[in-house]
Amino acid sequence: MSVEDRAALVLRGAEEAVTRDELRALLDRGGTPRSYVGLEPSGLMHIGTAFVIGAKVSDLVRAGFHAVVLLADWHAYINDKLGSNLENLRLCSEYFKDAFRAVGVPDSVEYLYANEFVRHPEYWQEVIRVSKASSVARIRRALTIMGRTEEDADLDASKLIYPAMQVADIHWMDLDLALGGMDQRHAHMLYRDVAPKLGWKQVVALHTPLLPGLQGEGRMDLIAGKMSKSRPDASLLLNDPPAEVDRKIGKAFCPAKETVGNPVLEIARMVLFPRRGRLKIPRDTKFGGDVAYASFGDLAKAYGSGDLHPKDLKAGVAAGLNEELAPVRKYFDAHPENLDALVRILGKG
Repeated sequence: MSVEDRAALVLRGAEEAVTRDELRALLDRGGTPRSYVGLEPSGLMHIGTAFVIGAKVSDLVRAGFHAVVLLADWHAYINDKLGSNLENLRLCSEYFKDAFRAVGVPDSVEYLYANEFVRHPEYWQEVIRVSKASSVARIRRALTIMGRTEEDADLDASKLIYPAMQVADIHWMDLDLALGGMDQRHAHMLYRDVAPKLGWKQVVALHTPLLPGLQGEGRMDLIAGKMSKSRPDASLLLNDPPAEVDRKIGKAFCPAKETVGNPVLEIARMVLFPRRGRLKIPRDTKFGGDVAYASFGDLAKAYGSGDLHPKDLKAGVAAGLNEELAPVRKYFDAHPENLDALVRILGKG
């Protein structure tokens, strides 16, 4: 595969790469560059993490990267996830491995735990070096990577450690590319800011778009309104049964003829078309019968013109998503242990 073909694969569906020239130079050097994505094991995985991030990890593997998934248990501990119980976070991490396998992420991916890093004094030395190379104001601005506001650090000073840890993680793993959603941009740019000060190599920052919440919160602020399992009816979980997928999409914000900030269309754009290449809309014969769209552009044009009704769009997206989730359900039927353990933990909360 040529450098340009590999670069196109890495960039496919991405929101931005900082920088594209650095990505091409990295690929041109040869060898096996190292990439990672860091995820807090914080509950049941939603479809944005599973399908958007999962697909990009798979693309990186196909483009010749060694891909690492960091199961950031200590970061989740700082961020008050699952009661800050490290055993619960470990069990959730095992579920996350299952979730990625269920959506087809290659077995060659390496899974690491932050718990492995924090045992080393040298790791904490790197965290301190990052902190000394950054101002408090700069660290506070990066708290959005946690889904937190700057004021949250006033209640719990450990929150200020989190961005420095995420930057230190990148150096500790000797990475060449850092992957995340656009909500992780602050952390990656913090790394790029401090790396020259500390004599560390620069990394490419690759960011995917964020799926908006089903209730339309992302129209005004995409990061604040991203799909989040903390708002159950606004998110689609990987383990939702078919009827629940139908129900949630049926209630979703989906104004007629509006193609911008429409979460149902965004699921089609970011999940279904990349995985299926087309979308079939089941429709009553009196409204023209079933119709299929070969590209998202065609779908958006039909919806924007009023040729496609919101109810029909929702039915097509729900049906397509349930078809994509069918192999996932089959996987978890065969491997239920970690999911069952996590459900028990969540039920106790």
